[in-house]
Amino acid sequence: MRGVSVYIEGQKLDLFDDEQISVQSTQQNVQDISKVFTDFSQSFSVPATPNNNQIFNHFYQNDVSQTLDQNIRRSAFIEIDLTTFREGQISLEKSEVKDNEPYSYQVTFYGNLTSLKDKFGKDKLEGLTFLNSLAHTYSGAEVLTRITDAATNHKVRYPLIFSRNVTYGDGGSTDIKPSTGSGEIAFNELFPAIKLISILAAITSKYGVAFQGTFLGAKRFTNAFLYCKNANEFVFNTPPTLADITALTTSSQNNNTSLAASDFFSIANDTLTISQYNPETTFPDQPASLSGGIFTLTEHRINFNVQNVSDASAIYYIDVYQDGQLVQTLEGTGGGQQQGLNIQNSQLNTSRTYQFFVRTTVGMTLDFFVEYVQRSKYNFTNLLGLDDLVTLKNIFQAESSYNISAEISVLNYVPDMTVESFFSGMLKMFNLTCYPLAIDIYQIEPLDDWYAKGALVDITQYTDIKSIQVERIKLFKNILFNYQESESATNKIFKDLTNREYGNTDELFDYDGGEFNVELPFENMMMQKFTDTNLQIGETIDTSGNAYTPKPMILYMYDQLSADYKFNNGGSTSQTVYMPFGQDVLEANINFTLNFNADISTLLNAVVPNTLFSTYYSGYLSNLYNLKNRETKVKTNLPVSLLTNLELNDRVIIRDKRFMINSMSSNLTTGDVDFTLLNDFRDVISDGVNKPIDPIEPSDGAQCIDVRVLLPNGAVSAAITTTATGVTITPSSLTADGSVNVCIPANTDLLKMIVTEDATKNINSENFFQLRTEQGEDAIYILTVTYTYADGTTTANQIQIQQQP
Repeated sequence: MRGVSVYIEGQKLDLFDDEQISVQSTQQNVQDISKVFTDFSQSFSVPATPNNNQIFNHFYQNDVSQTLDQNIRRSAFIEIDLTTFREGQISLEKSEVKDNEPYSYQVTFYGNLTSLKDKFGKDKLEGLTFLNSLAHTYSGAEVLTRITDAATNHKVRYPLIFSRNVTYGDGGSTDIKPSTGSGEIAFNELFPAIKLISILAAITSKYGVAFQGTFLGAKRFTNAFLYCKNANEFVFNTPPTLADITALTTSSQNNNTSLAASDFFSIANDTLTISQYNPETTFPDQPASLSGGIFTLTEHRINFNVQNVSDASAIYYIDVYQDGQLVQTLEGTGGGQQQGLNIQNSQLNTSRTYQFFVRTTVGMTLDFFVEYVQRSKYNFTNLLGLDDLVTLKNIFQAESSYNISAEISVLNYVPDMTVESFFSGMLKMFNLTCYPLAIDIYQIEPLDDWYAKGALVDITQYTDIKSIQVERIKLFKNILFNYQESESATNKIFKDLTNREYGNTDELFDYDGGEFNVELPFENMMMQKFTDTNLQIGETIDTSGNAYTPKPMILYMYDQLSADYKFNNGGSTSQTVYMPFGQDVLEANINFTLNFNADISTLLNAVVPNTLFSTYYSGYLSNLYNLKNRETKVKTNLPVSLLTNLELNDRVIIRDKRFMINSMSSNLTTGDVDFTLLNDFRDVISDGVNKPIDPIEPSDGAQCIDVRVLLPNGAVSAAITTTATGVTITPSSLTADGSVNVCIPANTDLLKMIVTEDATKNINSENFFQLRTEQGEDAIYILTVTYTYADGTTTANQIQIQQQP
């Protein structure tokens, strides 16, 4: 038997001598390819010793004053023979009492990934107040800059997506072509979009977590934006500005003169904190004639008063946050008092802390007052023997003055979506796996990258080869990859023609399995590009011609293109460049699309083969659906050193076969591990056979490229070298996953395109590929990546840069 120790928040639990602790581990499961899993244990019992009673706060005795909320999981870790096995959280399930004495507690261990879902709860994107830090001056010039500027890393952009019909070259009022139309794009009709990486930063700020991974720095991710449209028409709102409490007032008419506004309002924290009160003591100053009555209504009120408004026609909004969550928004114009919240005293089982934010439709000044009222109705018998009623009150007030500038924050326009739905949808979109590296630190990377980093581990000598079960993998007959249905007229037309939603696909297999649906919580609106132009736009218009509010929508920003259009940034101007938004992004001269299906790109007028399915899902599924693949179940007994270091993406070798781990069940006390394995036919970085990965294909000019380098499990460093002339690599070594900057010279062996006789247009094939002569050769640069492991051994792989002529 092995020495197993379990710690909760640094305190060691006492364990039963004969208790078996079994942990189930899986990261990606063949039966649910769209989910990321984590470790969990079968519930196990620990004795009710004095030490454990203290750790669990005598849970069995509910009249003991509780300082811990047992509904919340607590940080924990498991050791085997003093070596850390897993970090995660412990959940207390129940306690058992025998003969009126506490006997045991039943607990369950969960991996750290579950803490993310616990942290997110039901919070919505609008609660990510860090996004207010991205506020910027709202003007026609600033919006135009964020449409056209290719040099600046703007975290907030303005896609050319309209809530109306827009035409080009027809000479009408909606025509935005400078030479023919009287229409124009108005800066104040466009909704913003925010980078996904900025939303992750906001999640990091709110929940105290950190995300890392080289994919998060790749253009395929950094050029992805969440389109922020939560209404049919755009209305400018300033960022929510916190009420900066500067003065407090206590009413001289209060029933209880011993209470002051400072007992509830905090000038330092700009908060109001309220809790349940006893009316007998809160309203003590009752004349003798009122004694003997009863309190029939006891409540709290929070009222708001806006005064000295500099623009009486402007709309202001008061956002009320309770314990960090938005609970109410009030709207008004001019000055006047509004009642915000009315709370029954009996509902306040725990104290509540409030903060108040104001946003407006123009830059303006105003004075803002928050009034907190404790109020009770007291029924009694008066001196005449008649039933009577008196209202008792305590009133406290906080004051704040505002000078609100004309800035815009994307937070006012984010879609109605939970943080958990956004995060899980993002993982599904790019088939990302997310796993903890330490408490509150998470690695995010595409599933194929994670699998590629697995080490090769031979477990033959630890395997019970007398009993191995080989089964047919229960595969799906049909795997659907779907976006949410769009109301866009262009999408409806596409569906009428093709009998499917734009960008969706399904993979059919000749098997007798069921159907599996990988469904994103996002809409995939089909864009439109005007004929003989580079100008692509979108319209949130339904088939009846009415504007609609789309479901949450993720868009790619493409590289800057030339296009002529008329724009009103306070005055009518003609513009010649813009940053297109849609399904396409160009990374290292390769086009990628947000479509699952290889549809014709509306921007490029060509099929883009690098779809979400082909790029992020097909590798795993191709291995899974290989005719040689089987599901193999084996029993092993692993030494502590192997059990505590084995990663779920490692490939295990049994005799002459190599397997992926679908799941493993580890008995920590005996070392017995039951594996469910899948045959593995894919390359891994650590196989050390110098197999090149898919080449990087930059354009012909001299340039510097960021090249991602992944380290396999167990590697401590990677050295990147090349024998190519004129190529520099910075840095030339890494100690963790990262990127190196590779600078290459221009390719002088250029191809020549076939053009029309007047040399004005390229000649294309029927498949939209440009025709060229036989001139021009690729320039090939080979980077050798040598990995060094802790024991001093090395392996190597190659990265190929194939520069286009």
